[in-house]
Amino acid sequence: MVDLTTTYLGLQLKNPLVASASPLSKKLVNVRRLEDSGAAAVVMYSLFEEQINHESRELDHFLERGTHSYAEALSYFPDLDYYNLGPEPYLEHLYRAKQAVGIPVIGSLNGISTGGWIEYAHRIEQAGADALELNIYYLPTDPYLSGAELEEEYVNLVRDIRNKVRIPIALKLGPFFTSLPNIARRFVGVGANG
Repeated sequence: MVDLTTTYLGLQLKNPLVASASPLSKKLVNVRRLEDSGAAAVVMYSLFEEQINHESRELDHFLERGTHSYAEALSYFPDLDYYNLGPEPYLEHLYRAKQAVGIPVIGSLNGISTGGWIEYAHRIEQAGADALELNIYYLPTDPYLSGAELEEEYVNLVRDIRNKVRIPIALKLGPFFTSLPNIARRFVGVGANG
């Protein structure tokens, strides 16, 4: 039989088949099925920065709604048991997936900002991820922000995350760079593995 073993981001894989980030990884049974079907690693669905930010703003809205009404009208407040803000459900699912399969499990973040986003990368590592895929995405709307400045923000984000985590980092890049070889070299220079 042909030997298909390979490495990806420094991880030893039994073959080059890596299931990319998709809704398939949202259910543990599907992660197991991917492994059973021959996937050598699985990238978890992405944790989106704007999703966490939106959920936080939405909770603030509902907590504030009706606060100028009767003090006895407690039904204005939402039932907090149904709010799963932040990355906790994602981190718990990643942890369970890692326990359920024998292949590498790669976390996935989609965003651009520093601060809390860097902390999410660290928490994904703590949950047991073998590597981290960063989907760096930012839609610039400031007409004074140059492409070079935006690229520098991207490079700084990768550098900051590399300083926070020890696991391999992969970048998922869009086609909108004017010099892909240059930005790839810069990402590698600050610690990206792929």
